Amino acid sequence: MKTSIIIANRNDLEMLSVTVRSSIEELVMMPDADIIICDNSDQEIYNLLDTMIPSLYCKRGKVKIIRQDFPCLFTAREAAIRESNAEYIICLDSHMLSGHNTFLDLVNFMDKNIDNPKIGFAHAPICWIHQHECHSKHDRDLTESELGPWGVMREAEQKITWKGIPWICRRDWFLNELKGYGSLSRYHISWGGGDMHIGTKAWLLGYENWAVPCRPCVHIGPFPKTKMDSIKKHSGYQYRLYSDSGNGPHTFGFMVACYVLGGEEMMKRNAPFLKERFGLNVEECWNQAIEYGADEREWLLSNQKISYENYLNLWKNKQ
Repeated sequence: MKTSIIIANRNDLEMLSVTVRSSIEELVMMPDADIIICDNSDQEIYNLLDTMIPSLYCKRGKVKIIRQDFPCLFTAREAAIRESNAEYIICLDSHMLSGHNTFLDLVNFMDKNIDNPKIGFAHAPICWIHQHECHSKHDRDLTESELGPWGVMREAEQKITWKGIPWICRRDWFLNELKGYGSLSRYHISWGGGDMHIGTKAWLLGYENWAVPCRPCVHIGPFPKTKMDSIKKHSGYQYRLYSDSGNGPHTFGFMVACYVLGGEEMMKRNAPFLKERFGLNVEECWNQAIEYGADEREWLLSNQKISYENYLNLWKNKQ
């Protein structure tokens, strides 16, 4: 198998079916590809999945669903990746529309750079369903905040800081060199910090993240805060269904990721942001974040090619 589309799902039904259907359409030109879903929905919702995914695709091996009994986004993604036997993995959320030829463009980029051992993640741009595509983003801007407000969409292939979904990488590299989500997966950490964690860790280990100019994938949510309550009331749609999953409070993963990547200094710098943006009780979970991240931080310090501070200065100076 050349490529696997990886989707973690928790309690999405209609949106998951939209994502899978959109992905299937884009795989028409990629016969050597499949879709692997790791589902950790509540049992009554899991029992309905077969009504949302066309069974013939499952019978033919184009779509595969595996079950995880506990809700954790990071372990779900890793379980799906381990289930794959593909050379490349492309990771999506369970509420996305695939851009036209986006998967193909990502694979072509990786094939073209097959002899470049420094390629880590390559990113397609992302936009949001209620916005025009001119608002698509390729990266995170670290000049003012290291947790990264959104940057811009790149018009040429170039190195970038980090970004979330959608991304492509080599499956074996993700599992064996990057060690995946590390502490976030090992301790079943609640939502938050995963994209920053793996994207920054790649740079510290001597790899690179790249922007691939192509059609964006479209994220269904979050919607403007002024409209979200009304949308939920009238449609029942709830965004970010992983927010109450895993160990620790919502966004606790950011704290663990900060410690792994930059130690307590990084935690201190970003504590005000986590309090103000997410309402996280930083003091209450400080020691727990250090405990969960200790082993991976020790491993990273022993294997990193550049320090976190040098990485941060590099991007601030480039901007």
